Amino acid sequence: MKNHALKSVALAALVAAPSFAATAYINQIGYRPGDFKELALVDASGNVDFVNATGQVVLSVTPKAASYWDASGQNVQLVDFSKLAEPGKYSIKVNGNVLRSDLVVKSQTYEEIVKASIKWFYYQRASMALESTYAGKWARAAGHTNATVKLHNSTGASGTIQSSKGWYDAGDYGRYIVNSGITTYTLLSLYEHFPQYFKTLKWNIPAEGSLPDLLAEIKYNLDWMLTMQASDGGVYHKLTSLGFPGDVMPAQDNSELYVIGKSTAGTFDFAAVMALASRIYKPFDATYATKCLDAAKKAFAWGQQHPSQNYLANPSDVSTGAYENDNPNDEKVLAGTELYITTGDASYKQSGSSEYVSYWGDVMGLATYEKATHATQFGGDANEAKQKILGTADNFVNRAETGFGVVMAKDDFVWGSNAVASNQGVWLLHAYYLTGNQKYYKAAVKVLDYLLGKNPLDMSFVTGYGTKSPKMPHHRPSTSDNIEEPIPGMLVGGPQPGGEDVGSAAEWKCADYRTGQAATAYTDQRCSYATNEVAINWNAPLAYLAGAIEAINAGYAPEFAANGVARNDTPASSSSAAQSSSSAPQSSSSVTPESSSSSIPGVSSSSSANVESSSSQGTIAIHTPIESKVVRSQQPRFRFDGHSLFIEKSGKRFDLKGHRIK
Repeated sequence: MKNHALKSVALAALVAAPSFAATAYINQIGYRPGDFKELALVDASGNVDFVNATGQVVLSVTPKAASYWDASGQNVQLVDFSKLAEPGKYSIKVNGNVLRSDLVVKSQTYEEIVKASIKWFYYQRASMALESTYAGKWARAAGHTNATVKLHNSTGASGTIQSSKGWYDAGDYGRYIVNSGITTYTLLSLYEHFPQYFKTLKWNIPAEGSLPDLLAEIKYNLDWMLTMQASDGGVYHKLTSLGFPGDVMPAQDNSELYVIGKSTAGTFDFAAVMALASRIYKPFDATYATKCLDAAKKAFAWGQQHPSQNYLANPSDVSTGAYENDNPNDEKVLAGTELYITTGDASYKQSGSSEYVSYWGDVMGLATYEKATHATQFGGDANEAKQKILGTADNFVNRAETGFGVVMAKDDFVWGSNAVASNQGVWLLHAYYLTGNQKYYKAAVKVLDYLLGKNPLDMSFVTGYGTKSPKMPHHRPSTSDNIEEPIPGMLVGGPQPGGEDVGSAAEWKCADYRTGQAATAYTDQRCSYATNEVAINWNAPLAYLAGAIEAINAGYAPEFAANGVARNDTPASSSSAAQSSSSAPQSSSSVTPESSSSSIPGVSSSSSANVESSSSQGTIAIHTPIESKVVRSQQPRFRFDGHSLFIEKSGKRFDLKGHRIK
């Protein structure tokens, strides 16, 4: 009787105990103090409280009504907590229950992600040892150091060429012109749009003369790409072994290397990259810039003469990545567009634009960016391109208002879905550049939120960053280096329901991880090349997205951008939307007199400046009227030539009162 009574009491207590399984999904890296902030909430009811380190509730928010997200099969409430502007670490509570304690608000939110995502390209370098000075515990011996490479009969030639350097493509050790093309192009665009920001940002890689780190890293791959051009101007498709290597470090891969195929698409990809590179490297190395431009012109000419030399499948004795393409028209449009911008020669001008986000197999979207942002050169084509960008961007914005607040649709969860998301963010930023409309910026930030933890897997998809991140990517160096942590800064492919690696070849066989939902079909296992591999063309748009957002919030904007695009990193009442320039306060900046230019964030194109020099301090203080949270896209550059300070804008010189210097 006594035992029965005790059991009854215990059962009653169990029934009465509240069941609480609510989950909050956040950007695990952090949120910017004055920026838009949002988290996703599942299986919860009631207000969301934000608690600071002293235990004080500093903000309480009523979530939006729940909406269904078909990509994960969940009903989700979005919580806008933009008013939480004080830097710090916070806990999230609902009905007194702590859902998580890792919410961070901080400035320069993504700077470390920017550095790590680009530093990873250094870890992918072929033909050189990675020294501990730069690589830390991930130092390794050089791989694939023999520069003499056989020409496969699929090239239509015989013999050997000399080819070294470049980046390993993904988790394997192949080097591919097509995939290398869009990757290199994306990183070059990041520098071209924000040169002043990337002139000073460093992440500990070997120096390449006086080049900024970003250009030094890109040049390592450009040098390899240049070796892949044949004397007739055509470009070989790829440099790989005949099959994928085993799970070994680069130095242990002794497979014989071949140059395989020659393709029209790859040749036009090459031409586009080299034309863009020529104008970016010209201020640093005019000889190298000329070399790139000459290579671009030769490649374009070959592509026109061979319009349908398509790489449709691997030769029978080759099983490495194919990067097939049966329609190189989009590559031709991009190449011609870049050559026209670089040379001004209208014979290169191509028609065509797209409303679709680019990937390695369709780069028309990249040409669309260029046309929309070079309105003077492209006229009516520019307006058409702009409208296509804005139409697609508006659709993205609408998607992100419900469900997980994610730009992606269910059908976007394909192989490399995280790269789809990243490229959608890049597309949104171009809409923001063109209009200054905050809705596009906000949606781009939501893309980073998704990639860095605000997703139904509650995972940051970047190795080494976040509360929960991938530990076992499909990446041979990370698998075989006997180091527990994977190389940091890698964006894994992400969820997708295809299951191509489930029950596949014995070496990489995965148990079935599919959930029936597109956004959760993922496994953090080395076997999963379909969801957990890494690739250079996936990391590049992540680097662009995070890098551009950091540069924008450091006060920079592309030269072509609308007024108000550049922001700053200081808290605002709820968001850092650009303010009107009519009530501009006074401010001062300090610059060191150098022969190189120095961008002064916040100086409007019409401002005059009072100058106070101090030879003992070696600085010049420039007091200028500035716009609140706005930097003009055509902001002037202050220069010091050793004798006097002057302003340079659009290639012209002015004194500090605005008078033109002849």
